[in-house]
Amino acid sequence: VEQQDDFIIPFRGLAFEVHRFHYDIDGSFFEELEYSELQSGDVHVDLDLDRQERMLVLSFTIQGTVDVPCDRCLDTFPLAVDNNWQLIIKFGEAYEEESDDVIVIPHEQHQIDITPYVYEYIALMIPIRKAHPEDENGESSCNPDMIRILEDHKEQLPTDSRWDALQ
Repeated sequence: VEQQDDFIIPFRGLAFEVHRFHYDIDGSFFEELEYSELQSGDVHVDLDLDRQERMLVLSFTIQGTVDVPCDRCLDTFPLAVDNNWQLIIKFGEAYEEESDDVIVIPHEQHQIDITPYVYEYIALMIPIRKAHPEDENGESSCNPDMIRILEDHKEQLPTDSRWDALQ
């Protein structure tokens, strides 16, 4: 397994076999991406690149944590990410996305930048609703001071009397 810092893989000179790469991702990876909503994390990416005559098969194993804001208390917490993804890169006349996991690149291209794919796979593992996990007693591990402030400022809206009968 080759430890990589550079996410650009020159595949043209690689033998027709499986090549293994390992990446350790921290906050600097996310900071360099101007479109990143993520700011920090500790993620390990293992990539098996199967170099074949007419295509590349990239198998990603992504595990670690990314720091996300809690939707309830706004404090940041580490969210576990763990999944496998596969990307097939075919060689063709021009760049084309055939599907979410199959792309075509021109025959003359000799390297591939996997940065956007790694970021996308990490981002896809983040749920829409992010909240601190519950502790061993089933209690929220959110910031108690913030929860108290939110409770104190919760507005008591008047109820619509037409719905009182349903109460």
